Amino acid sequence: MSVTNQTTDITWRYIDRQGATIKALRDYATMETIIDNTPDDLKAIEADLPGLSSPVMDGSRRAFNPTAAEDKILGHLERIDNRTRKYLQAKDYMAWFNPAWQALTDEERDVLEVCFLSGYESATDAICEVQDRLHVERSTAYNRRKTALDHLTSLLYGR
Repeated sequence: MSVTNQTTDITWRYIDRQGATIKALRDYATMETIIDNTPDDLKAIEADLPGLSSPVMDGSRRAFNPTAAEDKILGHLERIDNRTRKYLQAKDYMAWFNPAWQALTDEERDVLEVCFLSGYESATDAICEVQDRLHVERSTAYNRRKTALDHLTSLLYGR
């Protein structure tokens, strides 16, 4: 094994992949919303893009800030740029996350949705729901959650 690979292997041991997987799960709805809404948001921002006003030839000033119109245009362009950047990040996230999510079994997806995406007050409430859905004991429900999370972590980050 080369020195570079040893450094990489050591680095991976200190990354909380399971914690990162949970964060990725919780980000799914946000990314989905960004992808669904951004094209319409961009159209609305572009439609509202201000134009430059004509110069006044009588020598009087129309505004306190002579670059106000340009500043408004720059603000709109920054909004377009920020939305586009978030949209591209969401697309990258989906291209990374969806294949792993689809590789899970239906039961694993259901368990992860209940445990991490359903908005239960506590982890215990989520586990009780898993128990009811799968008709299993509490320890089995915890084991199924752990197995599903480990599987998704492995699919996203490898071993």
